[in-house]
Amino acid sequence: MQIVEQKEDIDKALPPQKDFSSKEIRRHIIDLSWPCAIELMLASLISVITMMLVSSLGKEAVSAVGIVTQPIMIPNIILQAFSVGGMALIARALGMEDKAQARLACEQSMFLAIVFSIALGAVMYIFGGTFILWMGATPDYFPQAEMYMKWCSVGVIFQSISTMVASVLRAAGRTKLSMQFNVISNITNVVVGFVLINGFGPIPPMGIKGAAIAQLVAKVVGCVISLFVLFRARNLPIRPGVAAMFKPHWQTIKRICRVGNSSALEQLALRIGLIMFTVFVIKLGTAEYAAHNIAATIHSYVVNFGAAVSAALVSLVGKSLGADKPELANRYFVESIKICGVLTVLLAIPLLIIPQYMALMFTKEPDVIENIVTALRILAFFTGQQIFQIAICGGLRGGGDTTWPLISTMIGVLGMRMVLGYLFIIVFNWGLAGAWWCWLLDQSLRAVIIYFRFKGGKWKLVKV
Repeated sequence: MQIVEQKEDIDKALPPQKDFSSKEIRRHIIDLSWPCAIELMLASLISVITMMLVSSLGKEAVSAVGIVTQPIMIPNIILQAFSVGGMALIARALGMEDKAQARLACEQSMFLAIVFSIALGAVMYIFGGTFILWMGATPDYFPQAEMYMKWCSVGVIFQSISTMVASVLRAAGRTKLSMQFNVISNITNVVVGFVLINGFGPIPPMGIKGAAIAQLVAKVVGCVISLFVLFRARNLPIRPGVAAMFKPHWQTIKRICRVGNSSALEQLALRIGLIMFTVFVIKLGTAEYAAHNIAATIHSYVVNFGAAVSAALVSLVGKSLGADKPELANRYFVESIKICGVLTVLLAIPLLIIPQYMALMFTKEPDVIENIVTALRILAFFTGQQIFQIAICGGLRGGGDTTWPLISTMIGVLGMRMVLGYLFIIVFNWGLAGAWWCWLLDQSLRAVIIYFRFKGGKWKLVKV
């Protein structure tokens, strides 16, 4: 397999500050962002296609897949801590041109991903059914949800490894490489899913079980290719040793965990908040919950653009601070904010104008369509806030400042979304609209908190 390299070596793309123009800074951000954007957009497109295939099986199948989404993300709490800590160390080390430290951080990040993904996958396999029952799964779709959870739990192991490889490559500025194996994985998911869900030739239709098998096959394929890329791609600034990936280096592990602890708590707060929020939405009924899941699938496109800019800032801010160029890091933030403003306009307009046509792509049920349209129009009003806070949080994490993203998440998700979600949905009975207005207030508050942290400039002084 031929691996296509990043055309511009980002390791050498940090000329003296005085030589930078705003145009060049934007070009650096876009060069690293667009492969990640394509990768994430394709992943969302595959999710949309998969949801469309599952939607053909009825709203019970949609609800079964949707309720598994939150608990199966729990392993990401720990993985996020390791990946954020590892990315910060790798980016700083490369900025200081210390490839030995970058390699060691890579090896220990992979070690942590392998060990904990196996343990967490086993826990989710054994207790996943109990968890989704506690969340409020109803008898009409619980058996499907439990079966889907078991297949997804096995996939946690393979997905965690490929996700960590992608994080390592992004920290090194090689976003095109992570794009390639994730594209292949996602295409595998939709092709295998189409065949197994609907049946093809001698293969009988398997319904939701086919979707479950397809996502596992895709994760295995993505894992295998990601490891091939990590060990065989040409001119990587870091290449781990196989044996070292299975041998702990406790000093480096402590550094990774010290940087990543706040990120782990952030993800824990986020998951708890989202799970409780999901419990509130489930109480609205199967049609409303199905609409919520479909609208959330469309919403993932908004998240993806913010995540793409975030991935670029992780590398660029981390390397700039490692090279002792804090003002250069600041300029990357400023230009990223301008890019986020343009993206907001481009994304919000179709959400306001044609939400009904988006809904019709997934379902023909009038009650579900009505709720989707309501959710998408509200989404248009917090698109900018969410893109901004996701992108800027990425830059803060790249510099090792993980505390304030944690604070913003705890205030926004645990303080705003859980409390207001209960009031708007359960007490005031505002339906699905209440849930999405609550989401708007959460994202708006978090954006304000992150903005003031960036403007304060103390992130420039964080040590990793």
